[in-house]
Formats: sequence, structure tokens, C-alpha cells
Amino acid sequence: MDAVIEIVDRDGHCRETHKVRAWPLRIGRSPDCDLVLADPHLAGAHALLHWDDAGTEAAPAASGPVLELLPSHNGGWLDGHRIAAGSRAAWPSSALLQLGTTRLRLRTSLDPLPAEKPMNRADEPVRRDARPSWALPTLLAVWALLLWGSNWAANDGSATWVDTVSALLAPVGVALIWAALWALVTQLFRHWFAFGAHLWRALVATVAMQLFDLLLPLLAYMFNLPRLLALETLVMSVGAALLLWWHATVVWPRASRRLAVGIGAMCVVGLVLTVGRRTEQQYWLGPNYMATLPPPALRVATPQPVDSFIDGMARLEAPLLKQAEKRNDQTGGSGDNEE
Repeated sequence: MDAVIEIVDRDGHCRETHKVRAWPLRIGRSPDCDLVLADPHLAGAHALLHWDDAGTEAAPAASGPVLELLPSHNGGWLDGHRIAAGSRAAWPSSALLQLGTTRLRLRTSLDPLPAEKPMNRADEPVRRDARPSWALPTLLAVWALLLWGSNWAANDGSATWVDTVSALLAPVGVALIWAALWALVTQLFRHWFAFGAHLWRALVATVAMQLFDLLLPLLAYMFNLPRLLALETLVMSVGAALLLWWHATVVWPRASRRLAVGIGAMCVVGLVLTVGRRTEQQYWLGPNYMATLPPPALRVATPQPVDSFIDGMARLEAPLLKQAEKRNDQTGGSGDNEE
């Protein structure tokens, strides 16, 4: 009769399976036993497992495994019932046997086999990142080109080559350190130093946000839509939240939904606090003005007449005076409005 003995933990989960190759089966700590258990609370030969063929055609259920406890100090327990050394007891497949501190469960070919269970998503293997070998160096080169272009556009011509190189290497160094820290966290939880995966994510997000930061003011200037700048803080905050989520899914790939909810909530709270700090500004999320202007040749919108510009400035006088009075009241008054 084919049978297996399962060594189970306290929660009833199988840790190890031993096939019964011959009857009777001797259980104990001695190397000459059929099932050797490294349990100091067992005797060298602690128990014998027999297959009892005493059943008849009229009563076939009488056949089955029978456990015989050999002389020992601790004996055993069958489904919580004490079995003294030297006694015999039937061991049904539904019963849990404890010898010393080891828990055993018996399964035979006569027992119905449970149906195969479908796998949960959490039990499926997680695929590691796979990309062409040229993708990461190419993206790094594109980012370096963007950094150089931004530095050149903001430079008035007085910067030295040392300043230019420093402006390029400093962000790259920060990105490398950022990816290395995430790779260490991944090594801790997944035993995988995923430096390339995290560096790729950092570069993709950084290049995308930097392109957006360059194109958004350009579009606002070209089409005379200054309110587009209000999207800057919103998109940058959402982009940073997505980057954190993308990194975290490498470390905890099976908790992507919970991570998305948590990081999304943090992003919303951050945006609310940003709006709360800017309630006195003309635009809550975006800057009040553009620090630099693109070349006039890129302007698509129709220019406004000078008189219209002056009229628009006059409309700002009342709100500016109101804001100045409010600040004077908060600081105790500076005496500027006494005349």
C-alpha cells in the first residue's frame, strides 16, 4: 500500500514529505530507522508503523495503518490523546500524531485526493525587468543632453567649464545614489540587487518630468495661456508619486494596489498642503510669472496692444493694495500708508 508521512508545523502546513517504501516503518532518531527525526525528545527507535491486513471481504475497513509505540520515556499523542509506550493504536489519515515535539500526518493511496487548487496571484512568479542592453546608456545620454541644454539656456556666458561639468555630474550622482538605495532595499526583501531596474525607472521619470518642465512654459508662451503653468506643480507631484510607486513595485511586486492607494493618498495630501500655502497668490499651483521667456519668433498668439497691457496693470492696483494692507496689519503696520 502506497503511503506518505508528512512532517507538519504548528499551523498544520506540510514542511517535509517522506514516502513509505516498506512496511513496517521504523521511526526514531537512530540512523538505522526508516524515518529519521532530529528530535531530542525521541528514543533511538521510537515507533513502528504497520499495515494491518486483518480485514476481510465483509469488513474491508478493518485494514489500515497501525502505530506501535516502542519503549520510550515520552510516548506520543494521537489527536491529542495520550498513547503510552508499548501500546498500539490505529492511525487514521485524519489524525495528527505527535512524537516528542514533531507532528506527523499520514496519507495513503486509499484516501481521496483533494482537487487541485487554483494558484493565487501572490503565488505566481514575478518576472524581472528585461530591456535591451542599449536602452539604459541611451536614456542616460539623453538625460545628460537635456541637462546640458537647460544649463546652457540659463547661463549668461560667465560660467566656466568646471561649473558646466558640475551641473551635469551632480544630478547624475544623485540618481545613482537614489537607485543604489532602492537596490539595497530590493536586495533585503527579494534577494536581488536591482540597480539597473531602479536606475531605469529614475531616468525615465526624470527625463519625462524634465521634458514637461521645458515644454509647458514654451506652450504657455506660444499660445498666451499663462494658466497652463498651474499644471506644473500638479504634474510634478503626480510624477513623483508615480516614480515612488514604480520603485516600490520592484521591492513588493504583489502589493501594487495597496502601494498605489497609500502613495496616492500621500500625493493628494501634499497637493492640498501646497494649495493651502499659496492661498494668497494669484495662481495656487503655478508660478505667478515666467522667469525666462523663449525667443519671440516662437510666439503664435496675437500680440496685445500696449494700451491693453497698461489697462491690465491698472486692474492689479486694487488687489495689490489690499494685500499690502493685510500684511501691514499682520506685522503691526510699517507706517507706509499713513500719508
